[in-house]
Amino acid sequence: MTIASAFLAVVAIMLGSPALFYMGTALIATIGACRLQAWLSVKGLRFERIAPASVRVGDLVTVQITVWSERKIRRPLIEVRDNRPGRLLIADLSPSLPIAAAYDIPIQTQYQFRPLKRGRFKWSGLTVEGTDALGLVTQKKQYETAPAEMTVLPRPIPVSVELPAAAGWGISEAESGQTRGAGLEPRGVRNFVYGDSLRHVHWRSTAKTGQLLVKEFEAGTHAAAAFLIQRTVGTEVGTGANTSLELMCGHAVYLAEAFLRQGARVEFPGLDSSTSHGSMHERTREIYEDLAGLQADSQDSLGDHAGMLIGVLPPGSVVFAMITVADPSFVTAISRLHAKGTSVVPLVYDSRAFGLKRGASSAADPEFMGAMRDAGAIPTMMPTEAAVGE
Repeated sequence: MTIASAFLAVVAIMLGSPALFYMGTALIATIGACRLQAWLSVKGLRFERIAPASVRVGDLVTVQITVWSERKIRRPLIEVRDNRPGRLLIADLSPSLPIAAAYDIPIQTQYQFRPLKRGRFKWSGLTVEGTDALGLVTQKKQYETAPAEMTVLPRPIPVSVELPAAAGWGISEAESGQTRGAGLEPRGVRNFVYGDSLRHVHWRSTAKTGQLLVKEFEAGTHAAAAFLIQRTVGTEVGTGANTSLELMCGHAVYLAEAFLRQGARVEFPGLDSSTSHGSMHERTREIYEDLAGLQADSQDSLGDHAGMLIGVLPPGSVVFAMITVADPSFVTAISRLHAKGTSVVPLVYDSRAFGLKRGASSAADPEFMGAMRDAGAIPTMMPTEAAVGE
């Protein structure tokens, strides 16, 4: 349009037509005024972003953005687009509503989305797009903001696993119900949750804090479970949010919560950020946080990770090893753990359901499954429908 206006003015001069010249000049002036207004609309702004610190995969996330104008000018509507990291996979993104920033008055806008994949994400900055009152000219400007940090926790994916018998020791107690009940030895207090008995309320702590707190007891069990998740470089199979590692983490938190509710001790060797094993709720929160940041970036094999447990776990422990790509060193580790009285339950994910990488062998291949059985393990095939879609 600017070129057309200039061409009209040149033609007017060549033809000696005052009317065309004034028309072309008026158009150029209008465009100039519109460009100035659009430029001013994105200048002199200040922003604040509020994002939740922690969410689960699939939760609806609301990000609130507040804008202030630092200049006493009347502004047209502007659009604010957050510069989210590219690896934050999302769905159901809502548009950010246009707003008109006003001087010294906070104006708020927000947008929503659902995260599809675990991880710890940090981002800053946003893009502002403004236009003039006529909508003829558009201007964009980048603004730096205080960093936003958000942890996307795995969502529990229900799964049933057959547990090995352990003659009163090990995780089989959890499934048989031997660990159920409040137990005898108190080990701390925690916030009241629906279903807790009022006779377990710790009235002294409740009166001191003003919040309803209940006593938590030891379950009186020796049950112990250790979870190993294959995280060697190149062993995560699949794309986007539909990968073997995502499904493993969803199954792991579901099983860990189930065992913790039964009083079992749950370990994630090599991943635990804390050695504190206070209340069940504290331990559950630690597990979620640890698995949120889990990536397939280890240089060690699953067999290496399993070998580190030899002589470390208490007698009767059960090792649940989640595996999708065949690892010969893991078979050797199974034999050594079995010799020490530790049961190994490989939870096998058929990598062909995610798109097996060239040159790799699926852990579900009959030959590898047989090798694990011969070494003393009890492999269990895991469902993959939750990852690849139903």
